[in-house]
Parts: sequence; structure tokens; C-alpha cells
Amino acid sequence: MITSIKIKITFWYVLTLSLSFFIFSILIHNNLKRNLYENIDRLLEISGENLSDNIENYIEMEWPLKKDDLQSDKIISQLQLFLRGNSYNPKFAAIEVRVMDLKGETVISKKYQKWHLISKQTLENALNNIATYDTLTFKDSIGKKSVFRSYITPVIHKNKPFCIVQAYMPTYQMEFALKNLRIMLLISVPLITILIGGIGIIVIRVAIKPINKMIKTAKLITAENLSLRLPPSKSNDEIHELSEIFNDMLSRLEESFLSQKRFIQDISHELKTPLTIIRGELEVTLKTPRSAEEYQSILMSGLEETKRLSKLVEGLLTLARFDNKEISLNFLKVNVKETFEHLKRNLFPMWSKKHISVSIACPQELEIYADEDKIKRSFFNILENSIKYTETGGKIKINAYQEKEQIFVEINDTGQGISSKDIPHIFKRFYRADTSRSSKGFGLGLAITKSLIDAHGAKIKVESIPHKGTSFIVSFPFKP
Repeated sequence: MITSIKIKITFWYVLTLSLSFFIFSILIHNNLKRNLYENIDRLLEISGENLSDNIENYIEMEWPLKKDDLQSDKIISQLQLFLRGNSYNPKFAAIEVRVMDLKGETVISKKYQKWHLISKQTLENALNNIATYDTLTFKDSIGKKSVFRSYITPVIHKNKPFCIVQAYMPTYQMEFALKNLRIMLLISVPLITILIGGIGIIVIRVAIKPINKMIKTAKLITAENLSLRLPPSKSNDEIHELSEIFNDMLSRLEESFLSQKRFIQDISHELKTPLTIIRGELEVTLKTPRSAEEYQSILMSGLEETKRLSKLVEGLLTLARFDNKEISLNFLKVNVKETFEHLKRNLFPMWSKKHISVSIACPQELEIYADEDKIKRSFFNILENSIKYTETGGKIKINAYQEKEQIFVEINDTGQGISSKDIPHIFKRFYRADTSRSSKGFGLGLAITKSLIDAHGAKIKVESIPHKGTSFIVSFPFKP
């Protein structure tokens, strides 16, 4: 069984080439044969009709003639003149002509011919005023075959046949030409096929050389060595496009593996801290007897850490549902201003504690098409993030408006800002820009927000200036 693509391509290339040349050779041979026969038939017809016309004209002048006058010396001598006149044209040099009576017997001929060159069917056609082409084959005493092409037409007088004219010639020259053509094709076609097939093999080897390089490199790529990339083809063709697509896939795989690795490291770190606190407090508690107030304080501390763990697990489950496309959205029209007024009331303890000013600028009738609970959670995470990283006495401005076919929601704060190198990563899971933020959450809030907004068909972007503030801009498609 053929498994190499190089051998398969070569095989089909040579097979297709051979069939093409074979069909081409048959077409050339048959076309030449048809043209040669048509040319012979045309010359025979011209020669036969010329002689027939001359005889008809002579009969008209000499009429009335008796039945046996066709055998008279006078007519025979006149026919001889006609035959000689028919031979002067070089085109007709190879054509033989003869005149026959109505029984098919030769009256006079340009050249003695020992074979009877008329069949019964052809004679019958001539007696019925029908001109006929015919191919006749004869063998002599030693078995040599002779083939003739013939044209037979009656000489008509008074709407009746008077005699029969036959123009004929041997076809050996035509057969010789066709034989030479067949020999030439039988020799040249295989040679040309082998030559072009060899060139094709070389071209195929050169063409798939980049693929061989890609195979060798691909064999070296493992889960521990995803940084390798396939060498791109120098030509801007399908192989180059394939290598680019494959390299893009490797980049995504590498990012996925690194993300998974970071995820394991991050989740291990996040779980380790509260579990260590709970374990340490329990171990200390068990060492010596304590008062009821001390036991209550230790239990409250353990409860707080348990709540943090529950929040972490809840966030992870939410992201897992998004990854598995298990989150369903109940779309309806949601009033933007009412949504933020509700969130402002819920977050009052946070922003009032830091004396942060929260303002909402939004048309009363502005609505978006969204899942109310999910979109509230998204905006809640953004606002919570803004309050956390805005200094005491800062400002948060919420601005919503419609522009053409989109609705924009901007949440601007005067917080510490985000550096340009951190902005592309802030929506990644467990990502936190610096250690100062590490104690203020798990780094899942914005990742969940991004997933929720993407599920709505909306887009979110971040603009920030360090130490001056950050703007979260969410754009929704407008649906009337």
C-alpha cells in the first residue's frame, strides 16, 4: 500500500500525463486519417465528375446513339482523349479512371487493372443514379494486400444512366503516412512521458521539501517543548499558510499549557493561605484551654477564611461553566440608569467608608438588551474593583450614552491606575498587577466580567494612566 504523499502525487501525475498523451495521440491519428480520406474523396469526386460531365456533353452533341455505340471506335477514341485530359493536372496524377457499361464491365480505362473494382451494391447504386464512395481490398496470388478508395458515379442522359464512371486510387501512401505517425507516436509519447515525469518528480520533491522540514520539527515538539515553531516556507503559497496556521495553533497550545500551569500554581497559592490560617489557629487553640470569647474569636476567623474559600470556588465554577458553554442568558430590556442606581446602593458601605464620590450620568430611557442578573454582576465587579483601588476622597463617574448603533457604558475612577504592560493581562484569571493588590481578592472578578460581557456580544476595553485613574468602557450593540 502506497503511504508516501510524494509517491502518490508522482503516480497520479505520471498516470494522468500518460492518459493525456494517449488520448492526444488517438485524436491526432484519427484527425489525420479523416482529413486524408476527405482529401482523397474530394479529389476522386472532382476527377470522376469532370469525366462524367465531359461524356454527358459529348453524348448531347452526338445524340442519338445506338445501344452498342458505347463500344464503337469513335466513342472509345473520344473517351481516350477525355482520360488523357484528366491526367494533365498534377493533383490527379495518382488517380486512375475508367468507364464501364451498365453491367460493370470495363469499356476503357486509363490503366489496365486486373481487379474488378466495383461491388454489386455500388453497381446497383449507380444504376439508381446514386454516386458512391467505396473502399475495396484485394489480395494477389502471394497474399499481398492492396486497398483502393473509389468514387463511382453514373453518366446520366434523358434521366437514365448511359454508362458508369469510376475514379479510384490506392491508399498505400496514406496508410504509409499513418503507419509512420503511429510509429513516431509509439516512440515519442513514452519518451516524452518519461522525460516530463522525471521533471515532475524533481519538481514535486522540491515542492514538498518544506513539508519534510515541518515533519522533522513537528516530531520534536512535545508538551515540555512547545516553544519550537515550524520553519515557514519562503514562497507565499499554501505550505507557507499551513506553517503559519500550525504555528498559531502551537502558540495557542503553549499559552493554554502555560495558563493551565499558572492556574494550578495560583489556585494552590490561594488555597494554601486560608487553609494554613485555619490549620494554625486550630492547632494553637488545641494546645491550651481557652475562654469562650477566645474560642468564638478563633471560630469567627475560621469562618471568614471559609467564606473566602467559598467565594474562590464559586468564581472558579462560574468560569468553568463559561468554558463549557453551560451558562444560559435570559435576554430582556434592562434600564441602564436603574441598574447603576441599584448597584450604587448595594456598594454604599464600600464607597462611603472611603468618602468616594459616585456620580451617574445616563438618560432615563436608555436601555440595553441583556440578562439583568448577569450584567449587574459584571458592572458590580467593575465598580467594586474601582472602589478598591481608588484612594480616599476620590471620584467614580458612570457615564452611559448611545452613539449610532451602539450603547456605551463608561466607568471612570481617579484611582492608582494600571500600567500599559499590565492592561493586556488584567482579564486573565488570577492576574494581579502588583503585590499591593494581592491581598484584595483572588484575581477572578475581571476574568468573570470579561466572560459575561463576551457572552452578551458586547466588548470591553480599558484605558488607564498610572496614578491618575482608569476607565472601563463597555459597548453594547443597539437593539430597538
